[in-house]
Amino acid sequence: MKTNLLLSVACLVIFVGQSYGQAPKAAINYLALPGPFTVQNQVYRLAWSSHPDASLYKHEYLAAGDQFPNYKSLITVDFVVTPSTVGQAVSTKIRQLEAMKKTNPIVNYELMENKTMGEVIIDCIIGETAADDRNSVVERDVFRYKSVSATSGQRGILLFAVSIRKYGSDITSFLTKLKADKKMLVNEVAKLPMPAINLAK
Repeated sequence: MKTNLLLSVACLVIFVGQSYGQAPKAAINYLALPGPFTVQNQVYRLAWSSHPDASLYKHEYLAAGDQFPNYKSLITVDFVVTPSTVGQAVSTKIRQLEAMKKTNPIVNYELMENKTMGEVIIDCIIGETAADDRNSVVERDVFRYKSVSATSGQRGILLFAVSIRKYGSDITSFLTKLKADKKMLVNEVAKLPMPAINLAK
């Protein structure tokens, strides 16, 4: 059982863009979240969801006109039923990013902790450089982790994440602009009310 729980925590912190590519089907609101979410004046609606095992629930939200796999922006809400701590989940993500940094100079991250709220935010940049620059991609992810209880009593870790992607010729201007307004997205994500979790039966 412990191994399964740790695997679920690891699933919470993988590269956001690896969770889609599914055959089209109606998304199920497993977490009974009210939605839609609004971030930086952009409205996001539930586009895909998964409940791959008894402990893990995943929701992904897209803005109107956006689509998988080459989305422009994405919101992810994940919940894993586990006795593991936010610190353990964050440590897993940091280890992953450090491993990526060894072979990818684009990877960078900053960690921010709100001890009063028991929350941690990781703001990171990842990306892939392709031989054809048009196929290069840079992704900025803001991950917010919190230990919560579902309304039905199960304890677990909630992840609310915003992912923004730029491709090809748009990457340079995106990274330049990011230097000036980097904190804007982090501050907005930090202030958003974390949704109550109500597990569907």
